[in-house]
Amino acid sequence: MIILPDFHEVSYANDNQAREEMLRLPPAARQQLVENLLYRYPRFNKTYAQLSLLHRPGPQGAPITGQIAGFLGNSRAGKSWLLKTFLRENKPYRPSEGVGYVFPMAYIEVMERWGAPDVASALFRATGASSVPYISGKSLETKCVRRVATHGTPLVVFDDAHYIFAAPPAKRRSILSLIKALVDSRACSVWLAGLNTVENSMLDESQHLNRGGFPTVHLAEHDMSIPDEFDDYLGFLIGVSNRLPFAEDSMLDREEWQAEWRLAANGSVGLTMNIVIDAARRAIADGSPCIQGHHLREACFMRKRIGDLTYPFEKAA
Repeated sequence: MIILPDFHEVSYANDNQAREEMLRLPPAARQQLVENLLYRYPRFNKTYAQLSLLHRPGPQGAPITGQIAGFLGNSRAGKSWLLKTFLRENKPYRPSEGVGYVFPMAYIEVMERWGAPDVASALFRATGASSVPYISGKSLETKCVRRVATHGTPLVVFDDAHYIFAAPPAKRRSILSLIKALVDSRACSVWLAGLNTVENSMLDESQHLNRGGFPTVHLAEHDMSIPDEFDDYLGFLIGVSNRLPFAEDSMLDREEWQAEWRLAANGSVGLTMNIVIDAARRAIADGSPCIQGHHLREACFMRKRIGDLTYPFEKAA
């Protein structure tokens, strides 16, 4: 099973008591708060609602099974963090005392060059198995499909699914065959989460495409050329600032930094958080009351590439 982050969602904006309690934590614990920070910005909530409807048609509806769907976007658009939030809110439970666990959702991070036995083994672990049966590949795959049904797992998510289509032909065919077996069992639906290239790959797989027509949710970066989307991005920075574990507000959205954020992240929440987390670690280490310009400058300098003549926040004080 994947170990989920202990999400930190508390805003300190108007909660002095929470801020005081946070400031009593040791530096390592405050660093964990930064690394597990979750702010449900408007695009996050909209996408979460779309995924929820892709899973079931309303809170009282039965889970949708028997189809292959997509959740696509560029790298660092925020897909994995959103899926892990979805997984946490569909975590295993026991219907009653003395009964085994039900796993409403299985989440698998696909690795390069995997074949069907690797996927089947990962699916066993994602549904709580302490060990994987030592049997032949085809038998393992058959047992894996049965396990999904018996453990009440109507949703199987393959994250980084683009690796499936980049695998050697024999391995790719074996994984696609297992995916087809899963959805044909009518016990679950399969989501392929990954880069936008997955959609083009699916167009060449009519037997899989036709298992539901591949309904897809897309998650894109904020388009910084559109005023409303730029405002939404600034709102994201404000929400993150309110949750950073410092004595003072870091005001990441301040006017003199806005052009720098365009250069550093171009609307990507994932790339933004790469820099924020690095800068926050530095600020915590040196006892700063908040993230300051030089912390952002140092974080961006470490990401400067050979040949770059300049970099974001280069002149931040």
